Amino acid sequence: MAEKRCPNCGNPVPQGSKFCNHCGCVLTAEIVCPNCKSTIPADSAFCPACRTAITPGTAQAAATQQQGKKSKGVLKYFVCAAIAAFIGLVVVRTLFFTGHQDEPTAADVEVTDIDAGRYNDVFNNALIKNNLKNDGDKIAYACPVKNVTTGEVDKLIGVTYLSDASHSFYKIFTLTLNGQEWDIKLNNQKYVDGYNLIFDPKSLRAEEIPAVVDIQGKRYMFFAYACVPSNEESGKITTVYFDIDAQKEIRQVDFYGTLMRDMDGQMILKCNSVPVGTGILDNELIKRARSIGMLHVPTEEELAREKAEQERLEAEKAEQEAELAAQQAADEQRFESGEEVKVEAQQVDKNTPLFRAEDFSKKIKGGGYTVFMLKNGKVFAFSKSTNSTFEVHFGGGSAIDIGFEDSGAGIVNIRTNSGKVQYNLGSKTMKKVE
Repeated sequence: MAEKRCPNCGNPVPQGSKFCNHCGCVLTAEIVCPNCKSTIPADSAFCPACRTAITPGTAQAAATQQQGKKSKGVLKYFVCAAIAAFIGLVVVRTLFFTGHQDEPTAADVEVTDIDAGRYNDVFNNALIKNNLKNDGDKIAYACPVKNVTTGEVDKLIGVTYLSDASHSFYKIFTLTLNGQEWDIKLNNQKYVDGYNLIFDPKSLRAEEIPAVVDIQGKRYMFFAYACVPSNEESGKITTVYFDIDAQKEIRQVDFYGTLMRDMDGQMILKCNSVPVGTGILDNELIKRARSIGMLHVPTEEELAREKAEQERLEAEKAEQEAELAAQQAADEQRFESGEEVKVEAQQVDKNTPLFRAEDFSKKIKGGGYTVFMLKNGKVFAFSKSTNSTFEVHFGGGSAIDIGFEDSGAGIVNIRTNSGKVQYNLGSKTMKKVE
């Protein structure tokens, strides 16, 4: 079989192609054989099905006759479709219309399956030809859109992006088939500073991106992207509806959350809460977001469990704080009555300098301890046996003098403006003596 080539760029194209996969040019049209009625290439000299010789006159007559039959059928079809559409519109408006006319009110959604990858070359060539590829951005995808009448692809919605935490952005283009050429128009450019962007559907683990979605007769392109900061601690995933006919972004919903890695090392955004939609488009975006594998949107049951666990932890913390306050009040009463009270020693990181030599006013040694009284009234002790430093608590106030009561037992007298306290460096207990 002879190799088929594009009449515009001359590159080889697969048999049966309607568009060139290199430049997007519309390939040679087809005609109908006047003898066997088979559909054959327009430049055929003989019919490959019945070997009838094809001349321009007979081919044109057969094509015209066939087209006339198709036109009558199409006209009949559109008359019936128009009547059905009018009746359907009346029913839909009666049953569902309660809000703004630009906002659909019922989820009458139809999703068109597309193979966007093979249109990337068409998009790329159009960008290069029109000098629209100078900002360092790369192609995310090209989403084909079929003509509602012919069912043929005559429009592409293309997205490019640049991922740079200091200057990230993305652009949306509309490409419209004009004869054998693709006209291109920049619809939108959006900056997303402070984040790295992820558009790749494989990285998002989202097979339904991009998608052409029909909601009550209006067509939208659905896509999404992840915003990841350099520290990968928290981020967001944004879902978007682009109005194909109006050629602009019409809705977006942001899902904020915490970024983490699963056991396979894949990134997951755990959404902190479920966004609340304000209309059918928002609700559709929220519903479609659940198909994104990188995004974990908690269910109502998960949110209820997390709330219950948070309340339990807060109740435990409040109970512990109440018990500690009661214990401190009881210890204070015992201390004021002259009883010995246990004091929790606050250990200090030995690698962190606490004070300089000029910061303390007195230093005493005894029983394996060195005790420092600082000019600000605080007292610290260093234990030679444990090689650790801790703050000596003595019931409030500021120390004005220190001295050993029994250096062998490690008992220190600490005098304050309100009296004298004895502190046992070994047992970490204290009692009021004056």
